[in-house]
Amino acid sequence: MAFTPFVLPATPFHRMRRLATLLLVVMAAVFATALWIERGRSGVVGLGYLRAFAEASLVGGLADWFAVTALFRRPLGLPIPHTAIVPVNKDRIGDALAAFLKDNFLTPAVMARRMEGFHVAAALATWLTAPPAAGAGPTRRLRRALGGLMLRFVAALDDRVVAQLLAVTITDQLRSAAIASAVGRFLGSLVADGRHEALVERAVTAGLDLLDTHEAEIHAAVAERSGKWVPAFVDERIAGGIVDAVRDRLLAMSDAATVAARRDRETIMTDFRERARALDAPARSAPAVVQLPAPPVGLGRGHPDRVAITAWLTRLAADLQESGSPAAVRLEAAKLDLLDSPATAGLFASVWDTIKGVLAESSGRRIDATSRFAAELGAVITGNPGLADALDTLARRAVVGVVATYGGSIVRLVSDTIRSWDAATVTGRLEAAVGRDLQYIRINGTVIGGLIGLAIHAAERTVG
Repeated sequence: MAFTPFVLPATPFHRMRRLATLLLVVMAAVFATALWIERGRSGVVGLGYLRAFAEASLVGGLADWFAVTALFRRPLGLPIPHTAIVPVNKDRIGDALAAFLKDNFLTPAVMARRMEGFHVAAALATWLTAPPAAGAGPTRRLRRALGGLMLRFVAALDDRVVAQLLAVTITDQLRSAAIASAVGRFLGSLVADGRHEALVERAVTAGLDLLDTHEAEIHAAVAERSGKWVPAFVDERIAGGIVDAVRDRLLAMSDAATVAARRDRETIMTDFRERARALDAPARSAPAVVQLPAPPVGLGRGHPDRVAITAWLTRLAADLQESGSPAAVRLEAAKLDLLDSPATAGLFASVWDTIKGVLAESSGRRIDATSRFAAELGAVITGNPGLADALDTLARRAVVGVVATYGGSIVRLVSDTIRSWDAATVTGRLEAAVGRDLQYIRINGTVIGGLIGLAIHAAERTVG
């Protein structure tokens, strides 16, 4: 079995305690030596002074050792009254400390006075505009540390739990919210401003594109469903007629139909003017003003189908805004079905994965952008005294409000924390905090006691 040597603690408190004890032992040795020499050789010069100094030092050192030790434990384990003061009165000390904090720090009046000379806006502006040179400035290091902390915090989260939390939080809000009225008002504003026409035009364009893409499939479907006795050219004529009819209908509904019709009318009128000038040369100096005919009715946005779509959207918007209407009930039912579908839960999981990926990819790139934004914000605060004063006032009110609201809770936290510690923990922490200074009391008591004993002995020799 290996021998493990005993190692004394090397804290400043323990070093000073060893020094004070060593000084006390030295004084005891000096006193014993002086007493032994004095009994054998009474004529030694100054021996009485040495013995008086050592004796008084020993008495003073022992008295101060008792006083210091009695603060934290019972000297020599003896049940002497009024010893082990800290362990016995632990709870009372905690309550007194909490009351001291409350009366001298955690009151709104005290915090208001202390915050008067503290300019939060100036300190914030200085920190924001500090140049992050060479990537080693304190501002940049702090931002990098905060970015890394955020990434570690996100990585430590349980993805399944976060996705469920998002789903429950958002879906609960959506379940309790009546969306039909809001959708109806939004749709009504779109129709009233004519902004729905762009959506209808997109739908018409998408229909034309689909028709062009699947024209061959339409021809094949017509040929497949016709009898075998029908000639192929008849199938082609029927399919072509279907495709052309649908295409003409969609083209007539599109805005391009109105533009094409207007262009054709302008071309016809231009040709008409040129012919009129050629036939009526004397009247060239005063050409007649010819008005274009009105745009043809039934093309573009004036097409009956588009007019019907606008009317249907208007009725739908009004129905959705009416509580209890069939349209509103159907929309709310569809909302609940959508929220209860498994696809919605998967959507929240994918949203959380996307958020994590964006944070991981952009954390490094955004540090420089954040630094520039922070510097600009600091410059704005510095150059706007009114804003700085407003920030200082807001900070003071916030601190005073927190103290007024939570000061009592903070005090109770201090008191309850000290009460929850065992006596050994409180004793050890307090002794480690102030024990080094208390050992100086022992040293001073030993030295001052010796000097007092020396003075008393000299006075005794002088009087005697």
